[in-house]
Amino acid sequence: MIRHLFKLIWNRKRSNFLLITEIFFCFLVLFAVLSLIVYNVRNYNKPLGFEHENVWLLTMRPDTDSTALNRQTLEQIIQRAKGFQEIEHVALTNSNAPFAFSQMNNDLSYGQKKIMADEYLVQDDFDKVMRMQVSHGRWFGEQDNASHHYPIVINKVLQQQLFEGEDPIGKLLPRNDSSSYQVVGVVDHYRPSSEYTAEEPGFFNRIHLPGNKNDFYGELLIRVKPGTGVEFEEKMVKEFSGIGKGWTMEVATLEKMRQNKAKMAKVPMIALAIICGFLILNVALGLFGVLWYNISRRNGEIGLRRALGASANQVYRQFIGEVLVLATFGLVLGVAFAVQFPMLQVFEVESAVYFIALGIAVGLIYLLAIGCAFYPSRQAAAIHPAMALHEE
Repeated sequence: MIRHLFKLIWNRKRSNFLLITEIFFCFLVLFAVLSLIVYNVRNYNKPLGFEHENVWLLTMRPDTDSTALNRQTLEQIIQRAKGFQEIEHVALTNSNAPFAFSQMNNDLSYGQKKIMADEYLVQDDFDKVMRMQVSHGRWFGEQDNASHHYPIVINKVLQQQLFEGEDPIGKLLPRNDSSSYQVVGVVDHYRPSSEYTAEEPGFFNRIHLPGNKNDFYGELLIRVKPGTGVEFEEKMVKEFSGIGKGWTMEVATLEKMRQNKAKMAKVPMIALAIICGFLILNVALGLFGVLWYNISRRNGEIGLRRALGASANQVYRQFIGEVLVLATFGLVLGVAFAVQFPMLQVFEVESAVYFIALGIAVGLIYLLAIGCAFYPSRQAAAIHPAMALHEE
């Protein structure tokens, strides 16, 4: 039976070659779109490492260049924020708050290893504001004021890549100057960029206002009590504006910022899915049309097979088998190309992403082929041998 199918396909090699080519390119596009979707879905299901609900981001822009005056005003604003009953915790950060559109990184080295890691400048209460859990060691705080090193907290990705199984607590990492970082804690996860991005190596560096007299930090993360709304926001900004006269102040919720970042991840997926759907529709129409045309031209062959004793189910299976063989030819070429991605570690994406996408794409192509062949094959199986032979 299989040998007979190959012979039939070879006899119509020109038209079948076009179908195989369509299936090949359809598979490649489907594989690319599914890889992106699988990548995003896998990331979405991983923990962020913090809680963004009921957290606001206050951005402050001073109207003067006087660092001393701005620092004094900033400290007054922080003290006033801690006095509000609606506010649970506050912490300064430096431009790369969760779901922000900015990034800061730095080189960290240990022994012969050197890694580029995301750096987050945050104040002592940042872990309370974001409700983060330190899995090993501790968070930095007032006990580090007398330390001769800069205390940092790292995420587990950085621990695995830089220390390779060693206990990082207490390890010293050289800075660009003569001082060093000292690892005091490890958090399991921290993905501040987006729910759809992979976790990168990162570390938290301490903002200690008395020790950073020449620096100004213009972003304040505020955790408010559940149910706190616009009325308190207006009251808070009004009081802060009274302290920082002439300062520009903007308030955004991390939830809104999360939604904006999520849209940026969804738009490419939706656009590629529409293109992929259009291509699949064209391939489906092509398969359906070619099968329908072949059946109309092969009435004599069908009638002869039926006259020689072939059942309707055998005729039905023959046409289904032809389509599956064509699909297999296209998929063999497509799979041979697609497996290069996990082998070569293209885009530094986990191999599991590619293999899952490949498996789903193969299954969808076979389902597409069977779905397109179902109705024409049933029509072929329903042809009466006497009618078919009479037409010849």
